[in-house]
Amino acid sequence: MIDNRLSKVKNHEVDDSLCELTDTDILLNFQQAITSLYPHLIPIHAHAYYAWDDIVMPLFYEMVYKTFTYKYGIEIEPNETHAYMFSLRCYQGIHHIECFPKSSSFKGILNNDYFEVNENDLKGKRLIFKSFGDSIHGLRTGLDTENTDAVNFELVEIDVICSQSNRLTDIDGCTTFYIHKDDVEFVFIAETFNQDLRK
Repeated sequence: MIDNRLSKVKNHEVDDSLCELTDTDILLNFQQAITSLYPHLIPIHAHAYYAWDDIVMPLFYEMVYKTFTYKYGIEIEPNETHAYMFSLRCYQGIHHIECFPKSSSFKGILNNDYFEVNENDLKGKRLIFKSFGDSIHGLRTGLDTENTDAVNFELVEIDVICSQSNRLTDIDGCTTFYIHKDDVEFVFIAETFNQDLRK
């Protein structure tokens, strides 16, 4: 965890067994859960649009942010977190998850096109976790049943933000793109919630 809170008071019980898990372990556990769950949502037409949002957003909060609550001993309310799948205009004053590349260069993916991202591209920028997904299949709009095996949620959708302003910026004109999950580590960023920045 990177703790940007103004007050460092812990106000929640800690589960010591969770201390053995990294933030990356917690995110990848969620990724595995939705990979298993998604095919079961298709027959009941709960795999797209509002039904998908209504399932995956609270599930992310329960499986990820609530786990951070018990891991780090800090209270994390749903309205004080960056919601799964959504971009924010500013990532200051709200709990979120940052992605740290494992190497100095990696492949970015957008619309099934690959492009190189290197150290120079990342100067003055940070990568914020947005969701797990697939750059080819639009999961929010659903898939045909026969395509379910193609979905594995192995890509991480990220927002690019300016390190100084915490606001959206871009790399090669892309404010949002995908990275393979194996190319990044995830770190929970704890913030003091600022309602004024949410307006």
